[in-house]
Amino acid sequence: MSATAQEPLNVQLKQQALALARAGLREDALQPVRRDALALLEHTEFPDKRTEQWKYTSLQVLTAGHLARVARATEAPLPAPLATHRLVLINGHYQPALSQLPDNITLTRFDGSSALSAETASDTLRTPFAWWNNATLHDGLQLSIADDTVIDAPVEVLLLATDDAPSHCQTRLRVQLGRHSRATLIERYAAIGPVLTNAVTELVAGAGSQLTHYRLQAEHPESLHIGTLVIAPGRDSNVQSFQLMQGNVLRRNDVRAIMAESGASLTMSGIFVGRGNSHIDNQITVEHRVPHCHSEQLFKGMAGDTARLVFNGRIHIFEGAKGTNAELSNKNLLLTPGAEVDTKPELEIYNDDVKCSHGTTCGQLDAQSLFYLRSRGIEAAEAKRMLGFGFVNELLSALPDQAVAEWARPWLEQALTEAEPAK
Repeated sequence: MSATAQEPLNVQLKQQALALARAGLREDALQPVRRDALALLEHTEFPDKRTEQWKYTSLQVLTAGHLARVARATEAPLPAPLATHRLVLINGHYQPALSQLPDNITLTRFDGSSALSAETASDTLRTPFAWWNNATLHDGLQLSIADDTVIDAPVEVLLLATDDAPSHCQTRLRVQLGRHSRATLIERYAAIGPVLTNAVTELVAGAGSQLTHYRLQAEHPESLHIGTLVIAPGRDSNVQSFQLMQGNVLRRNDVRAIMAESGASLTMSGIFVGRGNSHIDNQITVEHRVPHCHSEQLFKGMAGDTARLVFNGRIHIFEGAKGTNAELSNKNLLLTPGAEVDTKPELEIYNDDVKCSHGTTCGQLDAQSLFYLRSRGIEAAEAKRMLGFGFVNELLSALPDQAVAEWARPWLEQALTEAEPAK
């Protein structure tokens, strides 16, 4: 934003978001959704340094262009697919000609053409950026899987942001699994150019269903990404969610899991790697609202050069949620002296009959291990990459789909190379 502007940055952000939302209002099936979100935006402040969950993350990297300009697609090759079935969105707009969907998945667009779109827009979103996404909702996808349906092969959703100037795009994805259904979703983000992606994803798993979810974020180093992920596992369902994040100018990852039906199980894991002067901020909350649910979280971060990692993991056990079993672990590795990590685990418990654990660690490369590798003739940079890879490889080895792991390993090696200080 302009250094000479009189208004505080968060006020400017709000004003521009409101102006864009008002300009995009139109008469269609999504009008109630947009108007409700607009009303929430009008009574909500955008975050600044005084906002507790944003105290380590500044929005100063946003320019006037990021907010005022809607991303305009430039010619760019699509990355090679990770699955046979792939859906493509470019700058938030669905591309039917580039997409292939299995016959047993129903696709509905958030383009205002269907009343279903308005009915399924979630009220579980609680951040200004998610409400901004709702207030400007003009396209996006809902994927619906019927009861007792098994999707044998993974489905990839590629969300590509592309522009040659600072701009923004809104992406929206909702996945609804029916009772006792099973599916694997690869949610993959790519960016070319200095684009701000404001992404909202909702995963709703029906009773007894099984969902494996991958969220892969490997975007242009000059891009920005503010993402909201809401997970709602149903009774006796099993959701596994793995996230892979590479540092860019700003990456903010807000995750909210709502355990509101007994017997639900959720496993979340992730790897995030900071490069250059990138900034990655993970804010993850799991709400245990009912008895006898299980959640596990294991996230590992690595920061190189002058990158900064922020992690705030929170487990909230509501009154009456007896028999809850919840675990949270965040482990971090500093690859260089100039890197920084801020990590904070939280437990908020209003019930006695629960089993909860949480912990974080932050350390440097083991000097003895590094010396051992160097004494075997391995160059210092390669030795650091090997140790960094070993730090997170257990998460890749545990993935249900090794095709994703095989894609991730060379990506991780490249990310570790880019985490080395510039010479």
